[in-house]
Amino acid sequence: MSEVRRTDEIQGDIIHEYDGIEEADNRLPNWWLATFYIAVIFAIGYWFYYQVYESGLQPLAAYQAKIAENSNAPKEEVSAEMLNSMSADAAAVEAGKAVFVANCVACHLDKGQGNIGPNLTDAYWIHGGAATDIYKIVDQGFAAKGMPAWGPVLGAEKAKQVVAFVLTLRNTNVPGKAPEGEEWKEGGAESAPEEQTVEETDSSANEGAKAPAASDTAKLENKDEKPSSAATPDAVEAKAVN
Repeated sequence: MSEVRRTDEIQGDIIHEYDGIEEADNRLPNWWLATFYIAVIFAIGYWFYYQVYESGLQPLAAYQAKIAENSNAPKEEVSAEMLNSMSADAAAVEAGKAVFVANCVACHLDKGQGNIGPNLTDAYWIHGGAATDIYKIVDQGFAAKGMPAWGPVLGAEKAKQVVAFVLTLRNTNVPGKAPEGEEWKEGGAESAPEEQTVEETDSSANEGAKAPAASDTAKLENKDEKPSSAATPDAVEAKAVN
């Protein structure tokens, strides 16, 4: 290694050279220095706020607090009329679509055509296609099928909104995963509740705690293996719905 001291027209001062590789000594750009110092100041403030004075909740603690808040919130009666009415409300459907995109796309894909979860756009539903059937699966999940309980995660209002959005997907028949479950026709009755074992129920509760992670959504598995159709995002819920 040899020390070199010369000035390159483009690189500036060359202070070292090793095996033909030259090291220049240039002043860092002001914009780079500014972002560096801002990052350092932010990190120090963050550390004092969360670690030293514990003035705010860590992300996991904030999430668990939200789950507890939603779980303890009074349960309102959700009817088919209420959900169908919301599915005709553009604002509610748009809000539900945002929830679906944020939480359900991993399993049901963007159009609800199904991926790990079932196709939400056909006429076949694993757990019933009535509005209240869909809400029940979204709210409570179905551990045996890998559907997380989204009710405690989303809260009642967002759960209803995402169901309203899923209702708009029903029977749109987007090409995707093959049909699963039983055919449901418009005006069909609500499905009889399916029983879950104690182990499944406990497991379902645990799944609900993990629900926010898209990777968990990926655990969804389709129950009745029929010709496959498709599943969608809110499909996470829709999947359960099915």
